[in-house]
Parts: sequence; structure tokens; C-alpha cells
Amino acid sequence: MPATTVWLLPPWGEGAPVEVEATPDILTPRMVAGWSQCAPPANTQEGTTHVDD
Repeated sequence: MPATTVWLLPPWGEGAPVEVEATPDILTPRMVAGWSQCAPPANTQEGTTHVDD
């Protein structure tokens, strides 16, 4: 079974969101340090298909 992950934003909004494993050992220290959960970033690598008439 794949690990469950969450996206966290660094304290004070400094830096890019980071995807981490959703376990107490990983989340607790980050949350105490000021990290907060956020929505995943938009997928900017997805291609756009244009259909010509």
C-alpha cells in the first residue's frame, strides 16, 4: 500500500511547499516548528492539447 502524503508550507511562507509522509514522526516536529498544511501545487507540467478545426 502506498504511503499517505500531505503538502506542507514552510513557516512564514518562505520557500516552496514540500510533500511529506503523513506520519506523526514526520509531521509533529514540522508542525511545532510552524509548518502548515496546504493544497498541492498546481501541476505545471501537464500539457495542453489544442485542436485545430
